[in-house]
Amino acid sequence: MSLKAATTVVGLLLALNLVVMALDFASPSRAAVAGMKSRQLEADPDFVRAVRSIVEHCKVNVDLARVEC
Repeated sequence: MSLKAATTVVGLLLALNLVVMALDFASPSRAAVAGMKSRQLEADPDFVRAVRSIVEHCKVNVDLARVEC
């Protein structure tokens, strides 16, 4: 394979990687808890109450994945 062809292939792969990464960052993150969907979590009053309690009374450090109450 010539140098020009190899450079073209690498450039195309880089462009494809950037497009996929942009699409990945554009979509919102949604975490599931114990197999429950987000709509089920919002409808569960105990879960909502627990999350509100943690938010009101605890300090969450996302960078260190630590919760201090």
